[in-house]
Amino acid sequence: MTSTPTQIEIDDFVAACPKNLPQSFVDFHRTHGAVKMDIESIGSGLVWMWPLRDVLQFSREYGFDEFAPGLLGFGTDGCGELYAIDVRENGTGTVGDIPATSLQWEDFRQLSPSFDAFAIKLMAGTPIIEPDDGDCNPA
Repeated sequence: MTSTPTQIEIDDFVAACPKNLPQSFVDFHRTHGAVKMDIESIGSGLVWMWPLRDVLQFSREYGFDEFAPGLLGFGTDGCGELYAIDVRENGTGTVGDIPATSLQWEDFRQLSPSFDAFAIKLMAGTPIIEPDDGDCNPA
């Protein structure tokens, strides 16, 4: 796991993030940081969350704003799938995965009905610890 975000990073993220982003997403980062988990019940079995300070930038760089507006990317499985939250104005807060190569809404696959439900599944996994976690850049 990486270090948790600073209060300044949290404040900057909250000021710039979509208004429909579940508060539990920020709370999770505040408590756990950007986790890397090995877990069979989610997607391909690996969840590599991006550090909170990088979520908006990486989501834009992958093209969510252009190709799948209303989805906020927040991590990867390292094998071509990205994890995202439905943050549309009338969105459900659903968490799912989507192929990085298509980024089309029709390819978004629901994994959990909410970030809270996703976090419960996620924390049941096995943490992946790497010696230089703080310096990794999954993008």
